[in-house]
Amino acid sequence: MTSLRRTLTKNQVDAFWRNGWLVVENLLSPDDVTRLGQRADQIARGETDASPERVQAERVVREGEATAAARELEIRKLYWLAGQDDVLQTHARHPAVVDVIADLLDTDDLKLYADQLFMKPPAIGAAQPWHQDSKSFIDIYPMDLVTAWAAIDDSTLENGCLEFVSGSHQWGLLSNDQMDEHRSVIGNDPAYMPDPAPLRSGSVSFHHSLTWHASRANTSTARRRGYAVHYMRSESRRTTVFEAPRVPPPLQIRGRSFEGCV
Repeated sequence: MTSLRRTLTKNQVDAFWRNGWLVVENLLSPDDVTRLGQRADQIARGETDASPERVQAERVVREGEATAAARELEIRKLYWLAGQDDVLQTHARHPAVVDVIADLLDTDDLKLYADQLFMKPPAIGAAQPWHQDSKSFIDIYPMDLVTAWAAIDDSTLENGCLEFVSGSHQWGLLSNDQMDEHRSVIGNDPAYMPDPAPLRSGSVSFHHSLTWHASRANTSTARRRGYAVHYMRSESRRTTVFEAPRVPPPLQIRGRSFEGCV
């Protein structure tokens, strides 16, 4: 993985493939972050033409246990936006972000599989249990997707930053029973100790789609917004045929497309 490297050092690329995740500090400019944050709130309030494929409110809001002062403070996350919003698509194509993805996947032929906007509001933002993204991306082979998680706000332990189990991408895709077994020992067994990944606004974490990750509840008074874009090689293939598409068609981000591939 050296021929295309333009942003990361060899040590950074090696660390990603060893640990399954990597943080790149200050990858986005303050203006980039401001645009992302403003657009996130506008979309959450329904003030744009973007129509998210799915909007998930926080559980306590859905069940009537809590209310918030504004719509954007009730929402947990929104799905699949880059294909219909210019601001978010501009971010998905951001050269600084895509250069890192190209370095990690060792190719300039890249597509966007899906994207998610995480709002995680203060006080009511719920925890996200331990999981592998590839359980949701199971139709893609090889399972080498990489997520770029951009911090719109400072992401801390108190407001629920991402945490990773380093090296867990090497376990492969686990069954539900295996996942339950692993969840029961994370944080209790030295081989399963999580590594928190707090981020300053404008920093971006990158993780492999098989890497185990989670986040705690937001117990703070601060928001924890983040925009996650899931990238894959254009030569990836679909292994499952669905009666209806699960996600919008992949979006070409850079380079070539290949017949018979995604």
